[in-house]
Amino acid sequence: MTDHISRSHRRPLTLTPQYSRGIHQHHPALHRYDPPRPDLTRADLPHAVRLERTRTRRNSSARTPVFVAAATLAVLIPLAGLAAPAQAYAASGGVIRMATASAGTTGVPSGTTLRVHNGDLNITKAGTVISGLDIRGLVKINAINVTIKNSIIRGRSVSAPAALVNNLGGRSGLKIIDSELYPSKPSPDINGIYGYNFTLTRVDIHGVIDGVHVTGSNVTIANSWLHGNLHYSSDPNQGGKPSHDDSIQIQKGSNIKVYGSTLSGSHNAGVQITQDTGDVSNFSFTNNFADGGACTINVAQKSYGPIYGTVVTDNKFGRNTRVANCAIISPSTTKISTARNYYTPDSQTVTVHGG
Repeated sequence: MTDHISRSHRRPLTLTPQYSRGIHQHHPALHRYDPPRPDLTRADLPHAVRLERTRTRRNSSARTPVFVAAATLAVLIPLAGLAAPAQAYAASGGVIRMATASAGTTGVPSGTTLRVHNGDLNITKAGTVISGLDIRGLVKINAINVTIKNSIIRGRSVSAPAALVNNLGGRSGLKIIDSELYPSKPSPDINGIYGYNFTLTRVDIHGVIDGVHVTGSNVTIANSWLHGNLHYSSDPNQGGKPSHDDSIQIQKGSNIKVYGSTLSGSHNAGVQITQDTGDVSNFSFTNNFADGGACTINVAQKSYGPIYGTVVTDNKFGRNTRVANCAIISPSTTKISTARNYYTPDSQTVTVHGG
């Protein structure tokens, strides 16, 4: 099978990855929900480290990539000459509450030149700022107040469940801004980000099993694009059954907010609240576009009982669910505050399915 990242290299695979609702295997950005990105020159090939989102700039003068040695990173890596984001954002915190997050509003800003870092990053210094890197390894957060911006994180081959960004330790103040999480080595084991105490702003996550895997409190996903989940019809992590890929999975935690974002291309759910490891409370989902899954938002109480403080308002939902007209499914004992949620394109009001 041809590697979907670089068609000039082949590697043997016994598993067949499928991008949920996809139309072919070679380009994860081409699937039913999300528009293709032919204007983006990716850094998947060794000679390409400059990201462009406009065809007219492809002939600009070439720049020589700078390779950073693989090592534990605990210092600021400066990069002069970074272009400002092409999009104009609200002055208040640089966040627009919109439901149109897409290729043009997320990920590395147009004109950014990236430095290649080969290997994992273990960030151990508080306040570290990572900017303008093409990271060809996994990132582990072991310090507070870390910021990753204007970067792409590709990961590496893994043989056990892993995430491109690991904050399972819940180090507070983690921010990922204007960046892309996209694995160069697709696998049933690879996910986008694990953990809690983090904020994602204008982040593009695709080609993974779970885009965001929440294991605790204080998580915000703002103006981000979660799409094109990796899906296997026979997933070894599911005992040979299909992958349970979600845009967002929440195992436990409070104060979890998703707004202004686009979620599509998941096979299991757009948002899966499991309460697998503890109580979930104070979850809000506002001003988003969401589609896909069996049901797009799936609430499971399990042994922890009703989920309190759940708000789902001002969203648009697609109809590409495996269960017809199932934007939201939840047990009746979990009371969800819902208002102004509509299906597109017919503007029919969304109702909650009992489950």
